[in-house]
Amino acid sequence: MSEALRFVKRLGAIYRVLIETPAGCWLINCNGPSPPFFEADLHRYERVPAPESWISEQINTPAQEARLQMIQPLLNCDKCISDKSQRYRMAAEAAQQYQTTTRRILRLYYRYLATGRLTQKRTQQASKSNQMIERAIRRYYFGAKRLSLRSAYEMMLLEDYVGPDGRLDSDAPTWSKFRHYYYGHRLHKDPQKIIAREGLTKYQRDHRPAWGSSAGWRTQPGSYQMDATQADIYLVSRQERSIVVGRPYIYLAVDTATHLIAGVNIGFSCDETAVMACIEQATMDKVEYCARYGIEITPEQWPSVGMPTEIITDQGREFFGPRMSEMCCRYGLEVLTLPPFRPDQKGCVEKSIDLLQKRYKPLLRGKGVIEDDAQERWATDYRMQATLDLDDFTRIVIHSILYLNSGRILDDKTPAERWLELSPRLMAVNPQELHIQTLPRDTAKLTRKGIRVNRMWYAPDGADGLTIGNVYTIAYDPSDLRCIYIILADRICPCHAMNLSYLLSETEWEKTYEAAKKNREAARTKETASSVAAMQAIRSVIKQADSRRESIRQVDGEQIKQEQMRERGRLT
Repeated sequence: MSEALRFVKRLGAIYRVLIETPAGCWLINCNGPSPPFFEADLHRYERVPAPESWISEQINTPAQEARLQMIQPLLNCDKCISDKSQRYRMAAEAAQQYQTTTRRILRLYYRYLATGRLTQKRTQQASKSNQMIERAIRRYYFGAKRLSLRSAYEMMLLEDYVGPDGRLDSDAPTWSKFRHYYYGHRLHKDPQKIIAREGLTKYQRDHRPAWGSSAGWRTQPGSYQMDATQADIYLVSRQERSIVVGRPYIYLAVDTATHLIAGVNIGFSCDETAVMACIEQATMDKVEYCARYGIEITPEQWPSVGMPTEIITDQGREFFGPRMSEMCCRYGLEVLTLPPFRPDQKGCVEKSIDLLQKRYKPLLRGKGVIEDDAQERWATDYRMQATLDLDDFTRIVIHSILYLNSGRILDDKTPAERWLELSPRLMAVNPQELHIQTLPRDTAKLTRKGIRVNRMWYAPDGADGLTIGNVYTIAYDPSDLRCIYIILADRICPCHAMNLSYLLSETEWEKTYEAAKKNREAARTKETASSVAAMQAIRSVIKQADSRRESIRQVDGEQIKQEQMRERGRLT
């Protein structure tokens, strides 16, 4: 009988092949009584010899013969293997005939199909010391306190093998046995170890099995993964290059299906405005965008144009502001939220940020790039090395993105080629309308001098429909303070800065204002000192005059004129 049997193995478990059909096979697990199941692809299984329970001889007792007789109708009917209703119906009839339960009949039937036996083979009970070791590992080593394996061993001795007199029992396991049990039973590879010591999030993020690729998660372009990082470089102001304005933020929107970097925003803000600016850049024509920074490209190098259908991001609050919700409702944009602390679920954008920084950092060392020793004692002050302004850094990032999009090879094709091959259909939007909608809002009062926003004065291009003294809703771009917009019911009224003709961001203006404020404070201090010195000199003159004062005779106006004429004569 055993020659006709067939057994296979997968992931450490052995299965018996019960029925083979052209469509697949019916298998049963040999490790315990469980229902048969259908497997369409048997090539994933490895053929193995029959287990020991099928090879070793067994003596059937009268009790076992009685159990075999109870399940014999099910064994004679091959349809019971594949037909669950037939199996339960015949088991119920046998249970009624032999005055037992249907559950017992099925358990005997499954056990006989899986092991060829009607009774479960008894295994040797683990020794008491092994039980103590297992319990100590589970209690002390697999715990949030993160005790070492040696400390878990010592805690076991203290709890279980130290008598009332404080002496260690002679039968206490040795450290070698404890350690051998831990590695011999492969407890060091138990996922519960990482979950108990590091937490479930750590296991799911860094240690869980992962198959397939992130690109297979979405098959059509238009599903963008978004994230941000603070660049490891210090920049200077575009207005005054001696002023360090800090580290910029880089927002990326990466297509899930093609790994194409579809959108980027580089600035000093990390809020809802930066998110919407990144989405706006993802929808615009990249040839026009690159031309702003003096970079000429072809549409094939950066082909993504249009509004995406889905944004995949973490639970950052900048993705759920009121203006972001308004834009999602207007353009039908969906935001898919991932669990917190799970960057592995948006690996496309995480890896793109890493590749982007690795691309430019080696070339910018000594130009303000922050190295790994930034927090160490006697480390270089990388702020003093800052050389690039925001426009320079944006050009560098654009060149890096062009390489990652149209120069990097993924599966014999660049991301740009894969994008063009799939021919995505994105929503076309009005660039000016989208730009105004992405800008932050504020209120300001119109006066005769204009509108004052961010300590700067703006004059409207046209006064039609505007009334001096009224408060209006305005929209402004934090990355370009040269122009703001008054939001009216029927139109948008642009206003330009009176004393600003070059590109300047809000952060750069704040740094410049603070530097000018210090100069003004120094000038005021000098002015005060000069005023005090003048008052002191004046008081000295008055004091000298008082010392020479004589009594004044009574005079009239005519006499004063005569004395004035005499005084003029003396002066000449």
